[in-house]
Parts: sequence; structure tokens; C-alpha cells
Amino acid sequence: MNSKSELIKQAVAKIDTDKIASYLQHPQSKTLRRIIGYSKRVQDSDNEQEIFKLAVDLAYCLDTICDPNKAGYVKDENEKKH
Repeated sequence: MNSKSELIKQAVAKIDTDKIASYLQHPQSKTLRRIIGYSKRVQDSDNEQEIFKLAVDLAYCLDTICDPNKAGYVKDENEKKH
């Protein structure tokens, strides 16, 4: 596995999936469920192409929950860093 895949895995490991699962919208929100699923799949995968694709999809979902003009689940600026 190359260093890009390792860097992606390290970054994904920092995502607080427990916090995401605790949001009230979690059971109904496809985006929140995708973030948790993609995070687990990135950590489990050894395929570089799959890791990169999942990381792109994960970044889009994270942007969606942090952007107040989209879903805007994350209101606190400090939470957006985690």
C-alpha cells in the first residue's frame, strides 16, 4: 500500500463516527449513515482505487453535513474540525 492510502486511512481514523451516530437525524439520514459506512470500508480496504474513491465520497458527505446551505447538521465550528 502506498503512502497516499496510508495518509487517507490516518485522516479517516480521526473522524468521530460515534459523535456522528449520536446526531438525532442519524437513523433517517442517508448521508450520516454513509459517512459511518465509508469510514469503516476505508479502514478495512487494501485496494488503493477503492480507498481513494471512498475518500472522495466521504469528503463530499462531510461537506454536506457541515455546510449550512446543504444539510447543516453540524452547527458548532469546533465540531467541524473533528
